[in-house]
Amino acid sequence: MSMFAHDDPPNPPGPTAGLTEVLSSYEAQGHADPAEAWRAFTRTWNWAAPLTTALPPAGLPRIPVTQPSSGGFALSGVWHLPSPEETEPWVALPNADGRQQPVRGVTEAGNPDLFVVPTKSLPGARGRHDHDASPGPGFRLIDLYVPIGFATYTTGTPLRTGDATFFWTAVVAMALGAARRMTDVLSYRTPSGNALRETGAHTVLQAELAALLHDERLSLAATLIGCPTARDGLPPDVEERIAARVRQVANVVHHVLAAAYQHVLALDGNSDRHPLVAVIEAGSPILQQARYATELLPHDRTSRRKAEHGDHRRVPG
Repeated sequence: MSMFAHDDPPNPPGPTAGLTEVLSSYEAQGHADPAEAWRAFTRTWNWAAPLTTALPPAGLPRIPVTQPSSGGFALSGVWHLPSPEETEPWVALPNADGRQQPVRGVTEAGNPDLFVVPTKSLPGARGRHDHDASPGPGFRLIDLYVPIGFATYTTGTPLRTGDATFFWTAVVAMALGAARRMTDVLSYRTPSGNALRETGAHTVLQAELAALLHDERLSLAATLIGCPTARDGLPPDVEERIAARVRQVANVVHHVLAAAYQHVLALDGNSDRHPLVAVIEAGSPILQQARYATELLPHDRTSRRKAEHGDHRRVPG
């Protein structure tokens, strides 16, 4: 019998739940329906709450505008940082200033209203606008692309800085589940393909990738066994072990995605007709998050400053 339950719990676990329970529940949700798992997670938990939040300057007639874009959103407007002091590597940009209803019907349409971007992508974030009397540096964005995996809801329950291990575990668990679903659909045979060739090749790769994911789930579960809840707090060395394991799992998940996609493309030549593409699209927000989870909510706040000076990776689009 699998160590992972496959029935969605009535109340998904949060920071007060054991981390092994978080892994089991969110892995099952990511496998059952990656897109819905992400929607439910972001509507339940405002994971961006611990980040520095910029606000539109008071009194300006221009209000932020958020437009849907392929796989994400285009963000335009003027914001200011809350302090002129050096900002951390990631900033949350709301599409309203907190003193008014969200603009342009964004939340009414069911879309996120809080967007996370790397500080280095903000033009002029170290400067000031002449008309801006706000306390921190101001900047203007024009159609900045934000992947859907970096958007959330201000109406969700705010996570705390100390909830980082819950966030890491939930995100990478959903990523494991989404990747497991990718391996499930490898057995699909395209109408134009050679049945024997495709079936044999898919079966071998499916078994190899499924085994790789299974080993990673077991290794992560072993790391989490006996850990207190995120809300109870974990010793720094334990948090570092979990963070290292989460980064390893995220790398493996992306390897599985790439291997599965390249295999399907090599066999058929037209991956668009394969259901793997739909699973990848459904899980893309989770995969985007999984790669950066330990940077977005680091367990040691000083690591944010280290990352700002030493990590020049770009957010995936």
